[in-house]
Amino acid sequence: MNKKTIIIIFCLLLLYSLWQRAFAQTLDAYIQKGLDSNLAIKQKSFDLKKARLDLDRAKALFYPQASFNSQYTLANGGRTIEVPIGDLLNNVYSSLNQLTSSAKFPQVKNQSIQFLPNDYHDTRVEVNVPLYDPQLWYNKMIKQEMITNQEEQVNLYKRELVNNIKQAYFQYLQSVKALTIFENALATDRENLRFAEKLVKNNAATKEVVLKAKAEVSQVQTSLANAEQNHQNAAAYFNFLLNQPLETSIGFDSAILHTLENELQLTMEVPEKREELMQLKSSQRALEMNLKLNQSYKLPVISGFYNIGFQGYGFKFDDRQLYQLGGLQLQWNIFKGNDNRLKVRQSEIDIDAIKNQYEYAVNQIQLQAVTTYNSYKAAWEAMHNSFDEVISTREVYRLAQSRYREGQALQLELIDARTQMTNAEIRYSLAQLAVLNRASELERVMATYNIEDHKSK
Repeated sequence: MNKKTIIIIFCLLLLYSLWQRAFAQTLDAYIQKGLDSNLAIKQKSFDLKKARLDLDRAKALFYPQASFNSQYTLANGGRTIEVPIGDLLNNVYSSLNQLTSSAKFPQVKNQSIQFLPNDYHDTRVEVNVPLYDPQLWYNKMIKQEMITNQEEQVNLYKRELVNNIKQAYFQYLQSVKALTIFENALATDRENLRFAEKLVKNNAATKEVVLKAKAEVSQVQTSLANAEQNHQNAAAYFNFLLNQPLETSIGFDSAILHTLENELQLTMEVPEKREELMQLKSSQRALEMNLKLNQSYKLPVISGFYNIGFQGYGFKFDDRQLYQLGGLQLQWNIFKGNDNRLKVRQSEIDIDAIKNQYEYAVNQIQLQAVTTYNSYKAAWEAMHNSFDEVISTREVYRLAQSRYREGQALQLELIDARTQMTNAEIRYSLAQLAVLNRASELERVMATYNIEDHKSK
């Protein structure tokens, strides 16, 4: 072997290794693509963004609130107050005029002053500062838990989507394998047909041998057509989950089938990372915060305020109309007809209900984990039994074909052996699919797939 040949072989091996490595990452890449492009996840992400904005709004309530207010009024009529200034002063003024022999003190009229101010304005900047308000704090904590709840909802859908993508991809792999099986069966039957035609041509068999062989070829062609249809449907559904054109070509990750060589061994403890449980825990914390919020009616609310502006008759802004006003406000609810106590009791009932719901969910998930694991083990055992069946039927077909070519076996035996071999290979392919699906379901139930490794960009 010369040096050039060795280099070519080395390059081919390197390319094959890179090709294998690329396909080993195919499924993970598809999962990431599905998580990035799924429209339902994007919709739920909008809800999460809104929840985060709600938290920002709750935090904003702790800061001073400033507002600018201006009011100018014109009035005529309405209620009035009579001020008897003339009755009070005119007699005094008359006496003073007589004593001074002058008219320095004129007579005045009684005044009628209306309550509604005319040509009056009040323009000010008002600042309010919450100094002590427990409701603001508990409201912020509730909004924080709502974000956690929304995040768990998004992660829950992501985990379901990952499971669906995996199972759809496994179905696609099985459809490819089924195509290969029927194509091999068709090639085998065509070879048997050629051999039968040769026997008839040499007068070593009658024409019915050829007819039976052709019937077998037609039967396998029908099965191959159905397998092709299943293959196209599996590819279309997989592309649908990835939100890409249904006719998009799909990579074949053969490394996945090698993972079936080792059986999964898991402990049947309830996974605390299940999004459903974490969501219930978050809801419980939110309800506990809501209980404290309802209990805060016993505490006072203290706030401060400060006003600066201009106030007076005529729309003027001068030193005479400038004013400042500041102070503290205390609000303390004393009695509300036991409404607050009833709200507290309702919150306590809600907490008891969510605790009961959590306990029920734990039991339900534990049952789900046990049954899914048992189904996985049964599928894994059935797969190995199917593999043994494939080995046996292949050997039976090999022996039947050898005896048939030597004229020691009937054509019916050969056809039956080939049919059993094909059926065994299909059953083994379906058994592999069942193991992959059960493993994916077990991964979903036990929450072992790390969603955080596939954050949407």
